[in-house]
Amino acid sequence: MKTFLQEIAQDIIRNYPGKLGDITIIFPNRRAGLFFREYLKQELNGPSWSPQVLSFQDFIAASCPLQKADQLFLVHQLHTIYNQQLKTREGFDRFYYWGQMLLKDFDDVDKYLVNAQNLYTNLSRQKQLDLSFDFLLPEQKEIIQRFWQGFDESKSAQKERFEFVWSHLFQVYRSFNQQLSDKGLAYEGMQYRYMAEHLEEIPFKKNNRVVFAGFNALNAVEDKIISWCLENLQADILWDMDAYYFNNEHQEAGTFLRQYHKRQVYAPSFPETIPSSLTEVSKELVLTGVPQHVGQAKILGQKLGALLKEHPDLDIRKVAVVLADEALLFPVLHSLPEEIEAVNVTMGFPLSYAPVNSLIEHILELRRMARKDPDGLVLFHFKPALAIIRHPLIIQTDVDKLEEWANDVQRSNKVFFTTSELPEHALIKMIFSQDLGDLVDYLSAILLELNALADPEKNTIEVEYVHQYYQLLNRYADLLRNSDTTIELKPFAALFKQLVRTERLPFTGEPLRGLQIMGVLETRNLDFEHIFVLSMNEDFFPSQGGKHSFIPYNLRKAYELPNYDQQDAIYAYLFYRLIQRASSVNFFYNTEGNDLGGGEMSRFLQQLLHESNLPIKVETLANYTEPGSEQVITVNKDDDVLKSLSRYLNTGQRIQKRLSPSALNTYLDCRLRFYFRHVADLYEKSAMEEDVDARSLGNVLHHAMEILYEDYLKDKTSRTLVKADFKELKTKLESAAVFAFRKQFSIAPDRKFYFEGKNIIAKEIIKDFMQAILKLDEQYAPFEIVGMESEHVYDLTMPEMETAYLDAYKIPGESTMSVALRGTIDRIDRKKGQVRLIDYKTGQDKHVFNSIEELFDRKKKNKAALQTFIYALLYQNVKDEGEALVPAVFNKDALFMGDDVLLEYKGQGKVTNAAYYLEPYTEQLQLLLKEIFDPETPFDQTDEVRKCTTCAYKGICGR
Repeated sequence: MKTFLQEIAQDIIRNYPGKLGDITIIFPNRRAGLFFREYLKQELNGPSWSPQVLSFQDFIAASCPLQKADQLFLVHQLHTIYNQQLKTREGFDRFYYWGQMLLKDFDDVDKYLVNAQNLYTNLSRQKQLDLSFDFLLPEQKEIIQRFWQGFDESKSAQKERFEFVWSHLFQVYRSFNQQLSDKGLAYEGMQYRYMAEHLEEIPFKKNNRVVFAGFNALNAVEDKIISWCLENLQADILWDMDAYYFNNEHQEAGTFLRQYHKRQVYAPSFPETIPSSLTEVSKELVLTGVPQHVGQAKILGQKLGALLKEHPDLDIRKVAVVLADEALLFPVLHSLPEEIEAVNVTMGFPLSYAPVNSLIEHILELRRMARKDPDGLVLFHFKPALAIIRHPLIIQTDVDKLEEWANDVQRSNKVFFTTSELPEHALIKMIFSQDLGDLVDYLSAILLELNALADPEKNTIEVEYVHQYYQLLNRYADLLRNSDTTIELKPFAALFKQLVRTERLPFTGEPLRGLQIMGVLETRNLDFEHIFVLSMNEDFFPSQGGKHSFIPYNLRKAYELPNYDQQDAIYAYLFYRLIQRASSVNFFYNTEGNDLGGGEMSRFLQQLLHESNLPIKVETLANYTEPGSEQVITVNKDDDVLKSLSRYLNTGQRIQKRLSPSALNTYLDCRLRFYFRHVADLYEKSAMEEDVDARSLGNVLHHAMEILYEDYLKDKTSRTLVKADFKELKTKLESAAVFAFRKQFSIAPDRKFYFEGKNIIAKEIIKDFMQAILKLDEQYAPFEIVGMESEHVYDLTMPEMETAYLDAYKIPGESTMSVALRGTIDRIDRKKGQVRLIDYKTGQDKHVFNSIEELFDRKKKNKAALQTFIYALLYQNVKDEGEALVPAVFNKDALFMGDDVLLEYKGQGKVTNAAYYLEPYTEQLQLLLKEIFDPETPFDQTDEVRKCTTCAYKGICGR
């Protein structure tokens, strides 16, 4: 089957032998001209002068005396004029988005030769419409009138603002055009309009032949220029069409072609017999539904591989992959079979996807979140800092050093830090410099350093990203400096983010070699034997982009500006034209909808299925899964598990680890969680905390009370506190609380700490707890502080164990089995033969328990009582003879509601001496430890699923 461009090449050679040098051929885009030259070369039998081949855009640019200006420059100029005309002071960063939209509107107005003064007028009065716009058709007048009348029915602040802006847009348009014209500059639509109004300046000679080829939806300027050339020059126009959609009034793909066929100037150019390639040429059509966007790329790779195996001599240049969603470009490139050695990508790669962009965004965020402490030192926040340190472009420069520093920040919970706390690394010091200076110079220096560190042979693409980014940055900076605009961090970051989104990095390569990967619009005039079209979903085909405009739909329709209807007709033409000459076409669409779209196949596929009568193979790929039963995880105690458990045993050698009260509580909550944390050593990743939350409030209180009492006792000759001491202790409460916060957030000694946000409230809560503790202690005084946050250990000898236990842990038969325990007691004090073992609690812990056995009941246990009894067990060999061990819990009820701090055994009274209960408590504890170390008792999941909601390992269990 001949391609459209091949047909043109043959026609020109046949109709103009020896005169090819006198012909100018104009296509809608440049790519068609490139492929046309290749077809022309194949058709020629000998040397020949080449015709001039142009895109319409290049033809206008070459003919117009006004130079097309840079997009950024145009929006900046428009911003200046907009502020002048509307007498506002809107910042460039806020205007940029709207400025692009306004510039696109002006471009449309000029390309469609609309009278801007008439358009930007409030036409709410019929009389004004009748007098001033008599050139409009009645239906156009009705549309305009309906819009403005409906607009006036209910005036809101937004409508009034729109009306105000609308009434000034013609002055903005006129001033903008005049200023650009005075400088010899223009935007594309302005160039088009100039040429339409100066047709005599078109540079074609009378004896030259001009051929317009492959056009479909002409804008007003294209229509006027082509019509003029057909009437006044030796010009032809060649249409690329098919009878399937041309002859059927219901097919929107032929909308524009049917309109041109009815016009006298174009009618002679249409052939008597319209080709019927779409229905007459044998073709294989396959429609494949695939879950998720990326799944399409994977299936594409498989089908391409199968095609190449079936046709090993296939010319890969005759195969095209069309991406309706350009975000699939890299998944497609990574999914191509190895047999494809050459690829030509026609679309650019968005610079916003490049690694250097995410790095610069993190750096700007770092600077935005930076602050100064009371001494003027710049403090950097951990979130952007860690993102920078672990960024691929940064961490690869020194992986071990930078990863170790990042881990240390997380371990020590350093929310803010200074440059003195950073690792020795030139690029890091540059990024985290104390003095920002000129923002552009700062970022430029970082980009130049990145470029210097990159290996140009191994990191070619990364170097190109950095180079492109550097150019864009300095182009933007020059523009701002030339307009005397101050470069400030926040507006600069906001605007630069928008700029980067519009930039694309062009791929280099040989366009006529290899597999062709292109966007939908690049397929115009091109034909391929085998086509693969991805993202054939309603969100992408037809495209939903480019529809933002200041000009409402009704006015666009009335003035025949581009609108939704035209967009749909254009995409319908591109769809059917793409497949009309192909021998096989594979369509892929996403079957799963989500917030990003998908799920519904394109309307054009629906049309093809229900209207074309073509044989279409439909297939849907899916992994059908049935909801399975809840995953049950059980870990048996094999040799490796027993070896890990044996670390908690005293076997006469050095004890490796000890079990704490919190570990035992974890086992009672969930055996499997105990295994993950204390046997398999899958430590819960410590999350960075910017504020003191409910979980860390207790830690800060412990630190504060330890600091308060220990610092005070340093200056006393004894560790006994009397009532008179508490007056001075209360004056030190504030400083102790601040010091505890410094410890929580690892603030360096040479730095001041100031409170903000939730930490202001948290500090007051801590001070309330401290004051309440001091109040209770003052009432209890005098008493001796024995220890604060003191750690104690105890080896609990187990009763005679079965031989299976001893063999499992390789303990000699005559030996006893001892379990190593440890615990940190918040405070120990002594008074009149009573030693209180105090646990500070900020949660919902209670003092009352029903029985010793219940302390080890998984569903009824009292964690505070269980813990303080273990403290008594740990301390029993340390206390003096005759002293009573008294477990005490300083919780909210005791501190603020007047409850007693002592534990209460329900039915037996207050626990004034733990020794009375240690024997039954020890027996129950031994039973628990026996279960933990029992080789036959596996580690399994808790049946209380509510406990899983806060478990760090719930992802493993799937709960």
